[in-house]
Amino acid sequence: EPQLPGWGIYVGGAFGGAASVDDLPNGHSLESRLIAPNIGVSKGMFLGGIPLIVGAGYHPRGFTHKGDRYSQADSALIQFEVENTYDMLDLWATVPYPIGDRAIIQAGFLLGTCIGGKSDDGNSEVDMEDVDGDLDYGIMLGGGFAITEQIGVNVGYYIGLAEFYDPALKFNGLVFNIGYTF
Repeated sequence: EPQLPGWGIYVGGAFGGAASVDDLPNGHSLESRLIAPNIGVSKGMFLGGIPLIVGAGYHPRGFTHKGDRYSQADSALIQFEVENTYDMLDLWATVPYPIGDRAIIQAGFLLGTCIGGKSDDGNSEVDMEDVDGDLDYGIMLGGGFAITEQIGVNVGYYIGLAEFYDPALKFNGLVFNIGYTF
């Protein structure tokens, strides 16, 4: 029977991004950016004989929106750059598959709810209260490596399936963390 980790904690971050469900206006783009921290707890367990690693944590999502907009004051198009961050509480589960004594590949899902967000254009920061309670869910694919029996690193890719916010977005990103198992 495979060995699963006990209770653990982790901290990390993500290179988060988003894809628009609809076409963006010409000259607009959604770009990835570093988002931190991701923090949470995890536990290895069996469910009906299937090995799982489950967890819960705070995993913000976000992206940078760049584009042009018309400025009445300047009577011209001006470039803008807005960093959007969505604070999320998530539950997740992955099925690990060992590929050696210290490494695994894993696939699973993530389900989260938004507890707030901020939009920052460099001059002012605005709370996005209308996103509270919005759900996000998706698939995670990745791997992990045990540095020692208690310390390990994980890297994965999150593929969002939910249409989130308006205009509709789907989150995605490269997630990384370091964890400690008790």
